[in-house]
Amino acid sequence: MKKIYLIITIISVMLLSGCAQKEVKVEPKISDDSHIVIDKALDAWLKLEKLNYFKKSDGFWVLQARFKNTTYMNRNVAYKIDWIDKNGFIVKTILSKWKMATVEENRDFTINGVSPSNQIKDFVIRVQDTSRDDEQRKDSSHYEYQN
Repeated sequence: MKKIYLIITIISVMLLSGCAQKEVKVEPKISDDSHIVIDKALDAWLKLEKLNYFKKSDGFWVLQARFKNTTYMNRNVAYKIDWIDKNGFIVKTILSKWKMATVEENRDFTINGVSPSNQIKDFVIRVQDTSRDDEQRKDSSHYEYQN
């Protein structure tokens, strides 16, 4: 009886190992702030903690930038990711618009992104201070500020 269990176990292991997917080797790049453009008004309280990015085997970029609010009050920021093609032009997509976020006191704030195309060669994350009228911009000439 033990031999049957042993044989079943060996066959199961062989079958399941055949179903394993090919592992994709990903080497994230941990960068300084050369891909980040931060409004000077934010320098006093918003700090870049980490930027990870890599280009997947299919050509798409994946990125994650983590910032920290170093004060003891909630703050608002506006941000967007500019994806840049091989000629140095910014690729406009439906997702390349300004987004607003509240960064809680003494907490992290993360920006995640995936490139819109596998033809992208670089990116820039832009972070700036919001003005009082940013939330009121609902007309078509300021569409990129809408949520």
